[in-house]
Amino acid sequence: MRSDLTSEFAKLAPWVFQFRIDGHDYGGAISAAGDVRVERFFRFAPNAANILELGALEGAHTFILAGRPGVKRVLALEGREVNLRKARFVQELLRVENAEFLQTNLEEGDLAALGEFDAVFCSGLLYHLPEPWHLIEQLPAIAPKLFIWTHYAAESEAEILPGGRRGKIHFEGGADEPLSGMSSTATWLTLGSLITSLTTSGYESVHVIHNDPTHANGPAVTIGATINELSR
Repeated sequence: MRSDLTSEFAKLAPWVFQFRIDGHDYGGAISAAGDVRVERFFRFAPNAANILELGALEGAHTFILAGRPGVKRVLALEGREVNLRKARFVQELLRVENAEFLQTNLEEGDLAALGEFDAVFCSGLLYHLPEPWHLIEQLPAIAPKLFIWTHYAAESEAEILPGGRRGKIHFEGGADEPLSGMSSTATWLTLGSLITSLTTSGYESVHVIHNDPTHANGPAVTIGATINELSR
């Protein structure tokens, strides 16, 4: 069985994340087990039973979210078909029944048709989008709680962007690079502009859960944004 699985994983290579199947590790070099971002998400939204995940990649966080006691459903959106094939392959091996994967280009998609959720888990996505504010604008109508982990632009390297926002343009690897956005460039907002985008979109409370301005890949922040359900 193990040799068969090694072969099956190799057919879908390269992998980013590592998955433990029946006590053995397969896939990439990065394990999502114990990721502090997932723990922070559940501290922020402890009663979330119906979760929308934005940017699922290979499903590593999806399966951890879905395995949390009390979680009934995780709908995970991902733009690349190759990543979805990997995620669904691992899902079958792990027998995760309360997760669903849907191919969606989050640079363009209209999320309203997906229905309503208890919380949105958005980790490692916003800094891959050319216009992240357009995605943010859709989210208050979908869930009362939004959890974000993203890189942002330092004020010292920021310029004025359309709409009076501040940030910088970041060059992406394009559609063929699995860890990039779907376009050739993305916009990294400054922390101030990101918070402004959240409040102008309708979030009544925006809390910086953790700020890491010295992150090796660029300043990074964890944010919890909330809207009063009576306001929706």
